[in-house]
Amino acid sequence: MKNLLLFAFLLFTSWLAAQSNELSGKWVGVLTQQEGGFRQKYYCELVIQQKGNKITGTTYVSVEKVHAEMAFTGEVNGNVITFKENRIIQYSKLEDMAWCLKWGNLSLRKKGSTWFLEGMWDGQSIYGPCIPGKVFLQKEVPRA
Repeated sequence: MKNLLLFAFLLFTSWLAAQSNELSGKWVGVLTQQEGGFRQKYYCELVIQQKGNKITGTTYVSVEKVHAEMAFTGEVNGNVITFKENRIIQYSKLEDMAWCLKWGNLSLRKKGSTWFLEGMWDGQSIYGPCIPGKVFLQKEVPRA
C-alpha cells in the first residue's frame, strides 16, 4: 500500500511539473473585441516565462498597420492563468486610437499534443474602460 501511495504521489507531482513547464514559450492566435471596439479581431502573441506559479512576459497585438507590445505579470492556479498587463513597451496607432492595458483569466487545455489558452479579457485605456473580448491562443512548437 505504501508503494502504491508513493507511486501515485510521484506520478501526480510529475504531472504537475510537466503541466507547469508547458506554459513557458510563445503562444499565438487571436484577440477579439466586442462590437464598438476599434476592430473585432486582432493578431495576438503572448511570450510567457514561468517560475513556479508566477508568470511574466510580453503581449503583442496587431491589426492592419498598427501594433502594441505590453509587459504583463500573472500567476497560475491549476489550469487557470490570471494575467495583467502593466505597461506599454512600444506601439504604433492611428489618430484617436488608444491601446488597452488588459487583464483576465485564461484556461489552459490540451487537445492531442497541442496546448491552448482561452478566456476573457477586460482592460483600461487613457480614455477609460475598454470594450472587452476574448483570447484564443495555441502554443507554438519551437523549431530547430
